Amino acid sequence: MPGVAPFDLGLLPAALRPWVQDIAERMQCPPDFPAVAAMVCLSAAVGRQIAIRPKARDDWTVTSNLWGTVVGRPALLKTPALAEPMRMLERLEMAAKEAHEQAMLEHRARAMVAEEASKQARKDVAKALKVKGDPLTLAMNAVRGEEEAPPARQRYITNDGTVEKLGELLRDNPRGVLVFRDELTGWLQSLDCEGREGTRAFFLEAWNGTGRFTFDRIARGTIEVEAACVSILGGIQPGPLSAYLSSIIINACKWAI
Repeated sequence: MPGVAPFDLGLLPAALRPWVQDIAERMQCPPDFPAVAAMVCLSAAVGRQIAIRPKARDDWTVTSNLWGTVVGRPALLKTPALAEPMRMLERLEMAAKEAHEQAMLEHRARAMVAEEASKQARKDVAKALKVKGDPLTLAMNAVRGEEEAPPARQRYITNDGTVEKLGELLRDNPRGVLVFRDELTGWLQSLDCEGREGTRAFFLEAWNGTGRFTFDRIARGTIEVEAACVSILGGIQPGPLSAYLSSIIINACKWAI
């Protein structure tokens, strides 16, 4: 295999260079590893909140969505190097979890009040029917109180999930989410599993971060994603990567024949 050119820290934004260089020096790992992780994590945090239209007279839109992986032999500290930039997203994830737990408490309290209000509204509707009042307005107000949806939890990271569940996360988090796998081999192999033939196509469409996607399932109903935006980050060893790519090439040749 030809040698890989040394990573040029000048390719990074100036604000990130000292941070990435510090991680590489402390861990004694190639700067490529934390650099890739930092850029993908930042792109996942930004997601669809900011987009670029490169052409002045065109509506072509590009989101800041990135896919990244670090390739290295065992004991090259891929996992610690990836974990360092991931900490910022993990802190956001935990803060969002705590905020969601508080929001759920408030939601349950409002649901309890709405339940009692609904009982009273039913009595008011029955009374209005007897005196020829306006029961329809009273009933509609009661139904609105009953239909308050629970608050959605803000998510930043997921590790393993079906595309249908990922669709639910994207519906509730239109900004986008990051799929992080410490070892990408398992994720790549899952794309070829029987019964999950549509998984690969979904991820390819979610790379652009601009396409609308709708899931229609009997059990889950309809899940509408305003714009599927998924970032991917992970690590992989050269051997498994070569084996996977070889199998893809062999299968493609078989189909061609």
